[in-house]
Amino acid sequence: MEKIQGPHDKIFKRVMSDRENVTSLLGNILPEAVRKHLVLEEIFYEKDSFVPGHLSEYYADLLTSVPVKGGGISAKIYFLFEHKSFGGHNTPIQMLRYMLEIWDKYDRDIREAGDKLPMIIPVIIAHARDGWEYKKVSDFIEFPSEDFKAYVPDFDFVLYDAITENPDDYEFIETLKALLLVWRHYYRPDFIEHLVRVFRFMYRTFPEVKFKDFVITLMEYLSAVRGEEEYIDIQQAAKAEFQGGDQLMGTIAEMFMRKGEERAQKRFMQEKPQWVQEGREEGRQEGKLEATRETLLEVATEQYGPLPGIISERIKAIRSLENLRALHRKLIKTASLEEFTDLVNRAADN
Repeated sequence: MEKIQGPHDKIFKRVMSDRENVTSLLGNILPEAVRKHLVLEEIFYEKDSFVPGHLSEYYADLLTSVPVKGGGISAKIYFLFEHKSFGGHNTPIQMLRYMLEIWDKYDRDIREAGDKLPMIIPVIIAHARDGWEYKKVSDFIEFPSEDFKAYVPDFDFVLYDAITENPDDYEFIETLKALLLVWRHYYRPDFIEHLVRVFRFMYRTFPEVKFKDFVITLMEYLSAVRGEEEYIDIQQAAKAEFQGGDQLMGTIAEMFMRKGEERAQKRFMQEKPQWVQEGREEGRQEGKLEATRETLLEVATEQYGPLPGIISERIKAIRSLENLRALHRKLIKTASLEEFTDLVNRAADN
């Protein structure tokens, strides 16, 4: 069984933890024959009450319940959400296992004598590189003949394949649509061009408070999953589209700076002498400084081309980690090499 996939699952769970987003998703992708029976506006998050502890590290689960029209408060449909950023190996079997766990816990802790178990509808949101192949439990079993299929617990699930589906064909709410657009183009070589469109869409349509909150969430995600060589392109795209957001751009620059530091420091620790790798404090501090300088030089070179030797030397002479990080935050807002040079000189003199 595969463990959950870090940043992809985190942003999915964060976006889908917003009631408006999950209502928008279900309202758009559920078959009308099912949706017409539900009061989606009264959706309820079951939180962790049904999450078996021994499965928590494997499932980026989200469980909600929705009242049925005219069915009273006890009549509810459960929706089990699962996000997949990789191929669907054994996914129906995994989902069946989790559905059984939910029913078992419901039977022990909630169900009263004479009551029936609740309906559970699995919902899979996928953005696997090669698309998603729809399979049921029976597709993983070898049958001597079709007569044996009656003994297999097959079930359908609702699928949204973010690679093949176009969010523009639906009436998704803004935050959900933005994430699905990112995933639709995630593996394409022209990803940055499509990301610019997402930024433009966000800036034009998001309410101000939600805009800032979601931009930070999205940038945290991108800094964790995209390649280091794309950092400057993503920052420059954000700078061009998010006009007037100096504080926001400083936060974005800080995220990518720290991520670059982590990668550069890892390389540094692998290449340095054994005494550094053994954990001496001075070695760790020097690793942070060198990694931060390296990242700053790479980003500045991407932005302004090869740097004059004197500027590179001045940056290498800076011994303050905070000054180096502050330079990176300000770099994204500079308009010329001269302006950046002035900032470097001030930092080196402090």
